[in-house]
Amino acid sequence: MTFSRHLTVCLILFLAFGCESQPDATKSSTANSASTPVPSASVIKNGDHPAKGTITKINTALGSVEMDHEEIAGIMPAMRMEFYVLDKGLLDRVSVGDRVDFTLRYKNGTETITAISRSK
Repeated sequence: MTFSRHLTVCLILFLAFGCESQPDATKSSTANSASTPVPSASVIKNGDHPAKGTITKINTALGSVEMDHEEIAGIMPAMRMEFYVLDKGLLDRVSVGDRVDFTLRYKNGTETITAISRSK
């Protein structure tokens, strides 16, 4: 008999707490939206952008150079990345380990190095 009383009490408590009303999700997200600004997506503009980096690999056959570059303002954060060059002859002027200044042309989602030289 005591077991059935305990079971009844547990069932009543379970139902009482299980049926408790939940906060309205639409009200809380509206309140959060008003107080927390959502960053807008940035649009990258086509054009030439000056940049700096250190060469980590050169692939003359593909016409590409891999480098650890600094942030390229308005384009991308600092990272290691491979870029294709507009003219493979540009790669004759630099070596792995060189600190370089380069011009990155961004056009419709494609990045190409149009100029590169050792930093002074």
